[in-house]
Amino acid sequence: MRILLVRHGQTDYNASLRVQGQIDIPLNETGRWQAERIGMRLSTYSPSLILTSDLSRAADTAKSIARHHPNTPFEQTELLREVRYGVFEGLSREDITARYPEEFQLWQGNDDGYMPPEAETIDAQRARGNSVARLLIDRGGEHDTTIVVSHGAIMRSIMASFLELSVAQQIRMHYDNTSLTVVEQTPRGMMLRLSNDTSHLGDRSHFP
Repeated sequence: MRILLVRHGQTDYNASLRVQGQIDIPLNETGRWQAERIGMRLSTYSPSLILTSDLSRAADTAKSIARHHPNTPFEQTELLREVRYGVFEGLSREDITARYPEEFQLWQGNDDGYMPPEAETIDAQRARGNSVARLLIDRGGEHDTTIVVSHGAIMRSIMASFLELSVAQQIRMHYDNTSLTVVEQTPRGMMLRLSNDTSHLGDRSHFP
């Protein structure tokens, strides 16, 4: 079983370093171009399922992939929504440091997964990641390929479940817009085969 995890394309909030969380922000022009590029990259695969967050930035990225696979089941689920960031949602880094300086320092400066007031706790994130991982394993056959389109923070929780990572390890992972991450089931468990690859973006990739 192979699972291809894709982060959604860029939004204006991404471009301006504003916290999105579960606010439903659409793809911008760059994000739509990125979505087309990842769709082309995955066009030669034969997925058994395309599963996406129901937030539009992920769902529209997934639709760009699905256009190359018209006969593949396409499903949306709230389980794949981005993490809820509470009082930080909708704010820029400058806004956060001005309004919540202590909370920002805790959020950026420790290894225990601190989250701001009214946000989804790290334990809740990891529980949701575990639920997604179980769902993918239960629904995937031995030779199946599943494409999952989601968001950076919840992808970290999903990968932490697959790879049995600690919180400190989980929060050190990063996923760029429309990056591709691949895990495969092996006799030793889930194995990471590719992480945060954006080579399909050419010279607009962070890591060509």
